[in-house]
Amino acid sequence: MQLPASASVRIGAFVLLALGSLGLKAAVGPARDRLIDQDPATFEHTVNGILHAQNFSTTKRVFSFRSPLVLAVRGDCRIAVRDAKWGEGMGPVFSEDARAIGPVTYLYRGDRYSRPPGLTLRLGRLEFEILDRLGARPSLHVLTALALSPSCGNADFGLSDVTVPS
Repeated sequence: MQLPASASVRIGAFVLLALGSLGLKAAVGPARDRLIDQDPATFEHTVNGILHAQNFSTTKRVFSFRSPLVLAVRGDCRIAVRDAKWGEGMGPVFSEDARAIGPVTYLYRGDRYSRPPGLTLRLGRLEFEILDRLGARPSLHVLTALALSPSCGNADFGLSDVTVPS
């Protein structure tokens, strides 16, 4: 069975586009946003510094297959905060880990979200990668999962725009 000429042209164009796409990806190399291989201790150190400056005492809860949870206490206010780089897929797990404290919200670049802002995160990573490739050495904005006890109010305690050095 022989394909019509138009089908052969479409298949040929698809193969060329696929090969061209793979060639460009190979030439550019892997994403350099340092998000996946970022040292979790950097985020924890930054968050601990922010919270200690506000007279919170902090502890850390370590898990096998997810980011550590920083727990903070000041009077009746209790906070649970973690690096949420794994995004929406880990949302139910984050909520379960913080259920004794309160509902989880997500903080990113000064804004608060009820769930991880997928498109905003992708655009932020793209911006970071472009600036990094231009040699600007930008700081990396980190999606932060935050749970607050009711006595904390609705404050973000300086955690709405956590960045770590690149």
